[in-house]
Amino acid sequence: MMLLASVSLHAQNIIGKVTDQSNGQPIPFASVTIIDANIATVTNENGEFILSGFTYPIKLRVSHISYLQSEINLSQRGEKLSIQLVPATLSLNTVTIDPYLGQRIVKGALEKATANSDRNYYTNAFYRQLSTLNDKPNQIFELFYDLKWNPKRVQGWSAKHSRFAEMNDGLSFSMNNQSYLTFSYSGYLLQEKGCKYITLDNLADFTINIERYIEQADQRVAVVSCKYNKAKKNQYYVNSTYYIGMDDSNIYRLENNVYNVPVALSDAKATYPPACNTVATFKNYGDGVTVLESVSTKFLLNGTAKGSGQELRLSVSSLLTVFSVDNKISDKNFVTLSKKTKDKAVIQSIAYDAKFWADNPIVKQTSLEDSFIKMMENKKAFGTMTNP
Repeated sequence: MMLLASVSLHAQNIIGKVTDQSNGQPIPFASVTIIDANIATVTNENGEFILSGFTYPIKLRVSHISYLQSEINLSQRGEKLSIQLVPATLSLNTVTIDPYLGQRIVKGALEKATANSDRNYYTNAFYRQLSTLNDKPNQIFELFYDLKWNPKRVQGWSAKHSRFAEMNDGLSFSMNNQSYLTFSYSGYLLQEKGCKYITLDNLADFTINIERYIEQADQRVAVVSCKYNKAKKNQYYVNSTYYIGMDDSNIYRLENNVYNVPVALSDAKATYPPACNTVATFKNYGDGVTVLESVSTKFLLNGTAKGSGQELRLSVSSLLTVFSVDNKISDKNFVTLSKKTKDKAVIQSIAYDAKFWADNPIVKQTSLEDSFIKMMENKKAFGTMTNP
């Protein structure tokens, strides 16, 4: 990794971007951690990140499953960090071809996850959901919550703080249960009736191939694709790509293409099955099991407005970031995950605390698109509906 710019950081604040050394492309969902400070974030789709709330000197660790991990010592303030990661060596075993090796690798990872499926972790997380309507910013939800998580998925949540902004230009929509979708795909094992996804019981129903190996310093990571080969029209199913450690059988990253996902919309109905992609990343804290680090979702849908029949192009994107693991909150009252949860109702039920949100370092760690910043600043919309 190379530092491409000398840094003149604002007080206790790092703004940076992580890119691929070989081609200069941004690296999304890279983990950025201040070692020994319990401060962490992930980069957004543009490779950008912000870290706040620390005291110099610090040691910064930047990692991504497809790149070599690097660490930087920072002892002075600067302006902006530009960081390049070196791609890990990729290889594919062309000497010995074993058609069942990919299946065995996935089976081993799912067996380990199953053995630890009742092992709960308690985390503090920040969530941001952005919605566009006909390609224009429409809605933003932000929440802080505590999560009860295990390798299956999020088991319960406790909302702490929330705020939202919404344009009201005569046409609006809201995805009622984006949180359920995000939480469901936050683990290695999805338990969802009606959905066809890979399990220990149906490995034969999937075409499983090793796409490549990533040569990390501590072990080789297999990238294994799993494609459902019995799909029917309008069937709810998932094709997945696992990043699995060959030595420890841990899952470090899970990419899902979700087809025909059932959704609940307010003020709109779908005209075509939606397209949905999720990326979950997991972090090894040294106790043998990788724990949720982030979940990104992208949801695209064409529909019509109820009543008027106006055509709509809807998109919802979200990023859940776990910024600390805190087992001290294990005795809290967590709300069980439910399809019936209405996100907007949860958010509006929590009083808006302007003091809490002002210059909040965790919020700043998650970069936000300029279009949404402009909407919020111009309308001063947080905590209320705009143009009521």
